[in-house]
Amino acid sequence: MAPLLIAVAISAAWCLLALVVGPRLGFVDDPGRSELTAHDRPAVPLGGVGVYLAVNVVTALDGGGDIALLMASTIVLILGLVDDRVGLPPVLRLAVEVAAAVGLVFAGDIGAGDPLSAVVAVAAVVVAINAVNLYDGLDGLAGLTSLVSAAALAVLLSGSGASATTALALVGALGGFMLFNWHPARVFLGDSGAYVIGLVLAHLALESGTGDIAVLLVWYGALGVILIDLFASVIRRLRSRGALFEGDRNHVYDQLRRRGMTIPGVALASAGLQLVLVAIVVIADRELGSWPAFFVVAGVAFSVLALLARAGLLTPAKI
Repeated sequence: MAPLLIAVAISAAWCLLALVVGPRLGFVDDPGRSELTAHDRPAVPLGGVGVYLAVNVVTALDGGGDIALLMASTIVLILGLVDDRVGLPPVLRLAVEVAAAVGLVFAGDIGAGDPLSAVVAVAAVVVAINAVNLYDGLDGLAGLTSLVSAAALAVLLSGSGASATTALALVGALGGFMLFNWHPARVFLGDSGAYVIGLVLAHLALESGTGDIAVLLVWYGALGVILIDLFASVIRRLRSRGALFEGDRNHVYDQLRRRGMTIPGVALASAGLQLVLVAIVVIADRELGSWPAFFVVAGVAFSVLALLARAGLLTPAKI
């Protein structure tokens, strides 16, 4: 409980400070800044710094910290801050993300002696970073949904006998951030925050430590709705022949808004579905073998995608 409470305090305290410091440093996300903005009041996109500080400080207090996680999260934090401030080309962002993922995997000795596991782990980190960033489109959405994922990974880590301190720190960090990100938000994650959260979630999934790709993928399934939205976006853009690496306002959550749901309603619905999905992940991990659990989790994910397609949410909305 202590790691969680310390993380809440650090994250919330940073958000208070960011509201003062952010505008002075030019970190203000104004409404109408681009066609992709969905908010109607200025906000400070520095919440991710508080998440970064909370996770790494709490992890350091618990036995000296995780050097691989500190190094990789620092790289993506700086990348996101620069991107938030001046904008960076997609190719450069991807290259830095891959470098951070390689550092996390190899410095953390993940998949040692198994090249395939190492490649899967690096890909998992990069995908998670971008999935969370794409999902950060409405007040409270990515933060609350990621909080549920972090809690599920804490349960999985505890059940395996590993330390759940980092997972609890992420839960607390997101809890402190949500005090300022619930609609109408005053603080955003920014690209820096989305990158850090995606990296930490992937890192926690990789902590299964078994070297079994199936187990890694089952734990990775705790990202649930966030990954499903990424797959939905890829399918939608391929079907419409749109650019894969350009943002749009046709995500499932955007289309739900256009169908009349409120912003808090979308965030709560996302978190509710996430609870169901992560419960399936936890139960499958405990009750089934590696590959059977993987096929159950994958089957549930594809079933959700099929339901979204049936509801017409995998095609570009007509505005």
